Parts: sequence; C-alpha cells; structure tokens
Amino acid sequence: MRATVFDRVVAAVSPDWGVQRLKSRMQFEALASLPSAEADMGSGFGTMGGVGDTGRDDGGSRNWRPRPRDARSDSVRALPLQRGQSRDLARTSPIAGGAINTNVDRVVGTGLALSAQPNRAILGWSAEETAEWRAKTHAEFSLFADSPECDFEGELNFYEKQELTLRSTLESGDCFNILPDGIASATQPYRLRIQTLEADRCGNPRNGSDTDTMSAGVLFGPNNGPSQYFFYDRHPGSLIFRGDRYAGQWYERIGRSGRRRVLHHYRKRRPGQSRGIPYLAPIVGCIKQLSRYTEAEIAAAVISAYFTVFIKSDAGNASAPIFQGDPGPGEGGPGPAGAGFEMGPGSIVDLAKGEEAQFANPLRPNPNFDKFVLAVCRQIGMALGLPYELLLKQFNASYSASKAALLDAWIYFRGVRVWLARSFCQPIYETWMAEAVATGRIVAPGFFTDPLMRWAYTRAIWPGDSMGSINPKDEVAAYSAAVDARLMSRERAEWELFGTDWNETFDQKQAEEERLRANDMLPVPKAGAAAAPKADAPKAPDSNPPDEEDGAIPA
Repeated sequence: MRATVFDRVVAAVSPDWGVQRLKSRMQFEALASLPSAEADMGSGFGTMGGVGDTGRDDGGSRNWRPRPRDARSDSVRALPLQRGQSRDLARTSPIAGGAINTNVDRVVGTGLALSAQPNRAILGWSAEETAEWRAKTHAEFSLFADSPECDFEGELNFYEKQELTLRSTLESGDCFNILPDGIASATQPYRLRIQTLEADRCGNPRNGSDTDTMSAGVLFGPNNGPSQYFFYDRHPGSLIFRGDRYAGQWYERIGRSGRRRVLHHYRKRRPGQSRGIPYLAPIVGCIKQLSRYTEAEIAAAVISAYFTVFIKSDAGNASAPIFQGDPGPGEGGPGPAGAGFEMGPGSIVDLAKGEEAQFANPLRPNPNFDKFVLAVCRQIGMALGLPYELLLKQFNASYSASKAALLDAWIYFRGVRVWLARSFCQPIYETWMAEAVATGRIVAPGFFTDPLMRWAYTRAIWPGDSMGSINPKDEVAAYSAAVDARLMSRERAEWELFGTDWNETFDQKQAEEERLRANDMLPVPKAGAAAAPKADAPKAPDSNPPDEEDGAIPA
C-alpha cells in the first residue's frame, strides 16, 4: 500500500501520526476485503473449502479477489513500475541479466540473415533467372544492411539493430522503430533509415489519461487497430532535461502512400492489448527476493571469514581486561609501539581470573543454499520458457537430458526468432525493396502495379545461427541421411547445422574441390567403405554369339 500525498503531509507534521494513519488504513483495507455477512449467508449451499454455487472461494484465497478487466486496464497502469523494475534487475541481477542475454544470444546471435525466396511460379522465372535475381538482391541488401549508415544515429548496422530491438523489447515490454528518410551518400545510395525508440518515448500527449480511442500513446482507428503513435521528443525520465518533458508529435503507422512509418514490436498476449509487458514481469518479485537472499548469504559468508572471539567473564564487565591495555602510538595512545593487544600466529595471551575465550561459529556458508536456489530457478525457468539448465548454464545431467533441455529451449527460441523476423526484418526488407525498385537498382516489373507480384518479389526467410550440437558426429550423420533421402534441402541443413548459407558458400566449396582434385589430394575413402561406382567399359564382342533358336537376341 502506497502513502498518499495527505499521508506524507501528516507524517511531515508528526511522524507518529503518520505511522498510526498508515496502520489504520491497512487494517481498514484488510477488513474491507473480507466477505460480508450477507455474502457468507448467500443463497445456495457452497462446497466446504472450495468454490460454491455463488462463486465464492471459502479457501485460502478469501482475500484474493482480482477483478476481470480488459487488457488495457490490467497492463497499462503497471507498465511504468514494471519497466523500471525489469531494467534494474537486468542491470543488477545475475539471473535476470543472464536470462535476457541467453535470449539475445540464441535468438539473434550474429544476426538473422536474408535469404530471398521469390515465388517462381507467379513470376514465371527459370531456376537460373531466380538464382541471378537472388544474388543481385542479396548484394544490394548487404550494401544497405552492413553499413551503420542504415541507422538514423549512424552507430549500428541492420544486424546490430536486431539485437537492440529484441533486448529493449524483453526489458521494457515493447520497442519502436521509426523508418524516416535520410540523405543518400556516395557509400549509401538508399535513403531508408532505422530509428529505435524506447518504450517510454511513447505516451499520451501531456501524459494525459487514456480514452476510448487512445491508450498509452496509441491512437486507434475505426477498426480498433493502431493508426498513430505519439512520441515524446525526449525520454521523459531524463534527469538533465529541462522544459516540457511530454512535448512530442503524432506519427502515422502507415503513410498515405502505403509505406510503413512505425514498427511496434511486442508480443500480443490478449485481445485488445495495446502495449507489451516486460519479459521479467511475472517473476520480478521472485528474482528480487532471490537476489536479496543471495546477497545476505554472501555477506554472512564474508562475516564468517573473520575470526571472532568472545570473552566470557564471571564479573560481566562491559570491556574485558585483555582489551584495556594502553594502546600504542599507531592507535592514538601515548604508550610504546606494540602495547595494544591483538591476535597473531603463535601468540600467548593471559586471561584475567574468571575469563574464558569462546569462538564464534556462524555456520556459513549455508549448505542448503544451492538446493534452494535451484528449486527457485526451476520455477523461474518455467515462467521464462527456459530450462533451468540453460538458465544457469549448468549441464550436469546425462546426454539425453541435456539434449532434451536444448531442444525444449530451441522451440521457444525458434518462436521468438520467427516473431522478430516478421516484426522487424521482413517489414524493413519490404520497405527497402520498394525504394530499390523505385530507384532502379532492383529490376522488378509489376512491383507497384500488382499486389500479387509485389508479394512474390518480397518473399524471404530469415535464418540465423544454428542451435549447436552436443554430439556433432551423430547429428551431421543424421542430416546427411535426411539430405540423401530427399527429406531436407542442403541449404536448410547447412543453416541448421552451422548457421551458414549453402548458396553463399557453394562457389568456395566448388573451388576447393577442383583444387584438391587437380593436385590429387581428395580424401581417401576409409577401409571398408563402398567404392564410388565406375562407368561400365564397353564389352568386347563375343566370339561365340548364341544361336537365335536358343531364344537369345542376336548382337
């Protein structure tokens, strides 16, 4: 329960009155949350210890009565506090920071790469024409994506922007990318730029209240879909900014020409949800308590490292005689050096009559610390979609258990990767493609006249780094068998095994093969391996051909 402004005024006048007022408020709210006598004697006979016909819970959740509100009412009010808590944990908590880093490393890694997949059936292309167009498109997109000039601030390239977008979305719940037009240069012929904004930069004008058509800076259109976003000129939480913190302007989600202007990145969990919820929101309290517990155990272990001695005296003096000697000059006393008492190796100290030395044993470190933390991390991992082995980077189980943990985590990472590709990579690629076709750098007839042709040109997949392998030998053999059985393409197999594009590495492989063959350095087959089939030599004519009457066909 938070203190109101009036509570603070009362506390400023009299702290005792302020404390008493808070106690009274807490008692009142606790009593008000109890069911009334009329509710206890409501119609119908409920089940003892459970939920009866009246829907009332007579069990341990008597005082837990959350109201069923819509998505905006449940999430928007708590977002500022949740964002601050989530970012603070990401900075200070090893578990929270590790969970977010694991997501970014496994989902993005070195970046999701473009693999253009134009629809040949609609475009009417041959395989050679498709390969030629793909190579040209990849080269042009790399010219845009590999350069930091694609960033509005000129610092990050397209792949580093993926990491920033995902990390900001996980920590803050959502993130925005504006796609303004920049100035073309000699090294960057494209004007498209990517400007990343933190979630706090989007809010209602003047930080006003929500309405039926506006929520947390999002203006909804006729179909209740987002149409405009209000972005502040600066971050409202800046400590060095003076002036109107909430000054800003509206930005259209889609321009009049149909060009995307704003990309809103968040995972929608409920119908009507307008803003995203931080990744750590469900376990913020749990991680914070675990961090406090860890800090307390570390402090206790440090204290236990000090050798503490208590002097037990029958007289009960406040200061034992052993410590009443005249301190030396180094301690501010007039006595000679070494006159003070201290413990040292091999020291012999006489105790006064009736005194006894007792040694403190704080029993630290706690032997149950590791078990307790693991038990809590299992629950945290379930909430975050991460097996606790991956959350703690601890693989002490068998190969099967470790492999199962990685596969389970990869299902989650693959879902996040697909979401990032659809929310960030694909819209930017389609916007870039429109500019490339308009400027003539990419030839795509019918791109602006037929929506189906535009869809066919912009089809793409966004593969990234591989999952990794625990037993590479067996996994490579399994992929090889799948390729040989025509169940998987070589391109997909190389992406999933090594995170590289088979088309990009084909020329290098071919050059290596030809060079090894020319120098007679091809790998020698292992003993017992089947030899490569050789072409059948022409057979010499048989000197004694079979007779026709024997049923044989004459040569």
